[in-house]
Amino acid sequence: MTGDHPVSFAQKRLWILDRLYPECPAYTVPVVYRIDGEPDVAALEAALSELVRRHEVLRTGYRMARGALRQSVRPAEPVAIGRVDLTGHEDAAAEAERRAAAEARRPFDLRGGEVLRPLLITTSATRHLLCLTLHHIVCDGWSLALLESELSACYEAFRAGRKSGLPPLTEQYADFARWQGDRVASAALDRSRAYWRKHLAGVPALAGIPSDRPRPAVWSFAGAHVSFELGPEAVARVDLLARACGTTPYAVMLAAFAALVREEGGGPEVVVGAPVALRERESHFALVGMFGNTVVQRLDVPDGSPFRELVLRARDESRAALSHQALPFELLVEELNPARDPGANPLFQLMFSYQPAQAPGLRLEGCRVVREFGDTRTAKVDLSLSLTRDGAGCTGRLEYSSDLFEDSTARRLAARYVTLLAGAAAEPLRPIGPMP
Repeated sequence: MTGDHPVSFAQKRLWILDRLYPECPAYTVPVVYRIDGEPDVAALEAALSELVRRHEVLRTGYRMARGALRQSVRPAEPVAIGRVDLTGHEDAAAEAERRAAAEARRPFDLRGGEVLRPLLITTSATRHLLCLTLHHIVCDGWSLALLESELSACYEAFRAGRKSGLPPLTEQYADFARWQGDRVASAALDRSRAYWRKHLAGVPALAGIPSDRPRPAVWSFAGAHVSFELGPEAVARVDLLARACGTTPYAVMLAAFAALVREEGGGPEVVVGAPVALRERESHFALVGMFGNTVVQRLDVPDGSPFRELVLRARDESRAALSHQALPFELLVEELNPARDPGANPLFQLMFSYQPAQAPGLRLEGCRVVREFGDTRTAKVDLSLSLTRDGAGCTGRLEYSSDLFEDSTARRLAARYVTLLAGAAAEPLRPIGPMP
């Protein structure tokens, strides 16, 4: 299906951001696979080539035509993995980390159709870093898991001299973009439009935690992150409270984040953006592409109310948001037309996400593979808290704007969240306010 096609709302927003900040890596998705063993590079290149052939969005460029953005699908070409051999280097491990960090921050050329960049850094015969860097315009969380699954299957099949065995696709991402445009133009989303107009009426222009430094006149995307762990005991308490409240761990963990914001000097109304997968048709689940959307959740957090009540509010708020998630965030901003501040994200300055469990990841027969996410040293909003279930426990990542917050503040907030969540889950009737 080569040729020009309409773009999705998410593609349009990411294109505009790329034009405004052409050297900024905030919207790259850098993944690093630490490989112990000897991967078959020829089979890996063949597998990547098959994915690029299979998913047209991985070979798509973008251009303006008659005042409108269009996506242009290019013919499939073989993928060559970039190679860096550091074998014998006096400090190969450190140099490999430096090269991987530089790769994560290298910008893409969306006009030329560069959206996927593989690089293999070798430090010894059996130690490698596979850097797979994508642009967010073609990748969301579901897409990454799908790419890893299909790449693993193709690698195994090609090493054995077989065909991939993957079922043919009935649609491509450009079909979704066209379908989404037709749906938005119809009356199908009128109910969601009405909900969001009412629900976000009077939303505070800035709602977050008081910062260490004044907000910059223009958002720079400069950021950093701190990582932390939630132990099995705390997660078990979260699960127990979620069941008692008839909800999921998401609502409990979101409620704890809202309580933290209130405790740290945020107002009685906490506004949080949340990513959603937004794959509404069965055919969408087989496609790579940027399907994800963002919903806005408003939580009243009055001092003195029991934490359990905040969990119930978070439950009801997230359910309502999910029932109206199909309206693209880009269109929502256009319709609400909030006062714009070039130094802040529109509608919310905080984000929260929870992933129940990690996908299996990349599998290369005969090798041990560990996945990590590269660090672009950027922040899209003031603070973004991401939690991922990891066995009985949970791993956390607090991304923060380094224009606004000191590293010490971010570390204190992360530690405070862990303490607050464990204490509130253990004693859900304790009033919101100072907690152990």
